[in-house]
Amino acid sequence: MLLSSAAAAAWEDPAAALANARHEFGEHGGVNMSIEASATFTVMDPKTLRKMFFDELGADRDFFIYSRHFNPTVLNLSPHMAVLEGIEAAYCTSSRMSTISFVLLQLDSNGEHIVASKTVYGGTHAVMSHLFPRACNITTTFVDINDMNIMRNTIEVEKTKVLYFEGMSNPTLTVANIPELSRIGHEKGVTVVVDNTFSLIILSPVKLGADVIVDSISKFISGSADIIAGVVCRPTSLVNSMMDLHQGSLMLLGPTMNAKVAFELFERIPNLGLRMKEHYHRAMVYA
Repeated sequence: MLLSSAAAAAWEDPAAALANARHEFGEHGGVNMSIEASATFTVMDPKTLRKMFFDELGADRDFFIYSRHFNPTVLNLSPHMAVLEGIEAAYCTSSRMSTISFVLLQLDSNGEHIVASKTVYGGTHAVMSHLFPRACNITTTFVDINDMNIMRNTIEVEKTKVLYFEGMSNPTLTVANIPELSRIGHEKGVTVVVDNTFSLIILSPVKLGADVIVDSISKFISGSADIIAGVVCRPTSLVNSMMDLHQGSLMLLGPTMNAKVAFELFERIPNLGLRMKEHYHRAMVYA
């Protein structure tokens, strides 16, 4: 539903990939996307509405029901986020913490298990160590991700569903060996989820073997410390499962990005490459 033909080439030529995404997903030939601020959408034929509720018609064919499900402006931002991570699909949300929580709720069920880095962001640690065990009996074991033997032995066959870590941890800057961790995760049959907030554009977790990427748009992508937003980047089938009308965690629990926020973020993407180069330069000066 959210496929982008530009995603495959994103890490070969990011500037060209973003230009192609803008051309492919722009509305009505405009240079910038328009803002669709509607919460609900008009349906004139009752038969059409029935088809929409049975997933026979959807956003991929420009049929919209309610902006908590899909909003055209937010939907148009999503492929740009996918291109930045070199993956085929993405969905933008109101915050990174909502993204992380609902990704894990979609991948884990009652009684199942997560293995995570002990250096994850504090909010993520709190969700995994306190909220999930109390609310839905999903438990987490925190480990040193640099110790591959401990990591391998902590994954429980059949019970562990997710291996979760950050490409570069926030704020301790612990760097993950993504290729090796992904290899171990796949060997054990678990989904590898990487928070790439602090290493955006520096590395592509998907190219290094990860399955799912989560990012905070509030940091480098926004660039101005004035917007709270998040994004999940993953294969199209998994994004669509999270937006399912009946069982999708994102759809049903509603961490919806506002269309006006999506438009503002869209306007900041073209200068992201320049801003990141300056970030790298200043980091080297400090180092």
